[in-house]
Amino acid sequence: MFIFNNISSTDMEVIIEEEEHFLGKASQRYVRTEIEGKNGALFEEQGYTVIERPMKVQILNLDKLDKILGWLNGVGILEYKGRITKARFYNEIDPVRTANIKIADVTFIRDPFWNKKRDNYVTVQNMVTNEGNIYSEPIIRLEKNTSDKVDITINDIRFVYNFNNEEFVEIDCENQTVEYNKLNRNRQIEIGYKFPTLKPGENTVTIHSGDVLIKVKRKDRWL
Repeated sequence: MFIFNNISSTDMEVIIEEEEHFLGKASQRYVRTEIEGKNGALFEEQGYTVIERPMKVQILNLDKLDKILGWLNGVGILEYKGRITKARFYNEIDPVRTANIKIADVTFIRDPFWNKKRDNYVTVQNMVTNEGNIYSEPIIRLEKNTSDKVDITINDIRFVYNFNNEEFVEIDCENQTVEYNKLNRNRQIEIGYKFPTLKPGENTVTIHSGDVLIKVKRKDRWL
């Protein structure tokens, strides 16, 4: 069973042949440079591609055909085995009758990474664990205690944040945004062009100065 945009395949009475097509590792983009007179080559890694897969959809209840065609259309959140990703259904769907059911060839495109569906903030101190198998770009929530300014290092990224009498801040490391109650606070952070990432396994957290409660979510990510 899978869920797309909060509607399950069970409710829509469809079956996907070989559901494992939802899974699979995204390929990594790279630029290869050959240098004359040098053995091998130089590689520059440039992130991961989307995954595009064909699949066959068995439509068990023909009365729901119109709803199914509207459901598997456009972009939305795909949930599978307790993880979520962003997926897209853009191609034409032309169901063909086979016995008492119809089968449609569908192509879906999904983002390269999966995140945990049930993802709440967890409090961390000197260590945070990424339970996935690829680096993650977490959301970090800093909650003020007694200090207006805190100096923190997560792995090899050090940054300073000034609360300016506000109670908390949320730092989205993927989108590189810093917000308090949806209000932009990027001017209150001192950081380089890189935001913290969490490698698979254990990651170090160090508070150099200040008194703050650190919470993290979106810390686990899978290919």
